[in-house]
Amino acid sequence: MMPHAYPTAEDFVAALAHPLDSDLGRKVVVPFGITWSDAIKLDRDLPLYYDIGVAEAVGLSLSYTDIGEVVQLENHQAGSGPFVMSSCAFWGHAKGCATYAGPLWKDLRFSDTPADAIAKLGAPSSIGRYDIHRWILPNFELTIHWNAPTQIRVVSYWLKQVG
Repeated sequence: MMPHAYPTAEDFVAALAHPLDSDLGRKVVVPFGITWSDAIKLDRDLPLYYDIGVAEAVGLSLSYTDIGEVVQLENHQAGSGPFVMSSCAFWGHAKGCATYAGPLWKDLRFSDTPADAIAKLGAPSSIGRYDIHRWILPNFELTIHWNAPTQIRVVSYWLKQVG
């Protein structure tokens, strides 16, 4: 399951808002051997949200959302798809998860302190509960959650909210 070459951070950002079976989607899932059959339905079994987690093996989790939850479409039946990537999480120092070995946005490292992250990304747009730092970037949102000052638990890229 470990790829010989990881997708770039830019590949994951580009795959946001695209289905797993699109050219951009395949670019980030094929190296890991991920298929739609790996998806698990989330949120009280509603057919709107799915997660594909290979965190135990490679430290990566992907979330997919029905397109109707992302953009307003006329006559769209909830849960009919297509399902687009709404976020991807790269696990660092988290129990039960492997440390993701591929590249992260702007050369982030799982040993970065909050000051290191700010030096690489600029001031965060907000700092929320559990000291989660959020950067709202032109094409996506990025969050970092630390376990300790030099132990990033998870770095996540999020599809920007529409509207």
